[in-house]
Amino acid sequence: MLASVTLSTLPLTVQASENGNLPGLINERLSYMKDVASSKAENHQPVEVVAQEDRVLQDTQKVAEGLGLDPNSVKPFIVAQMSAAKAIQYRYRADWLSTPETDWKPRPLESIRQDIAGLSTRILQRLAVELKANGRISPDNQAEFIAQLQQKNLNEADKILLFKTLEQVRLK
Repeated sequence: MLASVTLSTLPLTVQASENGNLPGLINERLSYMKDVASSKAENHQPVEVVAQEDRVLQDTQKVAEGLGLDPNSVKPFIVAQMSAAKAIQYRYRADWLSTPETDWKPRPLESIRQDIAGLSTRILQRLAVELKANGRISPDNQAEFIAQLQQKNLNEADKILLFKTLEQVRLK
């Protein structure tokens, strides 16, 4: 009981556990997008692959439900992560049209996707811990959350959308 009272009084960034803090995990997940963009470009694949997105959405909603999160409330957050990821990929590919990055070699896409799936699970685990301890994600944490998301080609609107959809996630 004391641990949850102490935990609930700490800001998001201080509430590190074995799963890391929430903005840090999201930031780490988004850090893979250069590899994803490069791999897709190298293999002449589109950024947007609807069937893959549908699989990710279904899989993460199942994981969320298993962790005690309302899968319908987590859906906008998952979609926001995928939208931010695609935006980063498109921006990298646009940059490479005028300034190709010749010394960059991406990791295999399937390996990257496995890492991203693992991070997605860790994000949901951390989110479940946050909500069980605090009942919600506080709007007071928005500036702190946004400041921690530091990815090339991730803009302010992407960050705000991530936070706003994160605030909507509820427990079952």
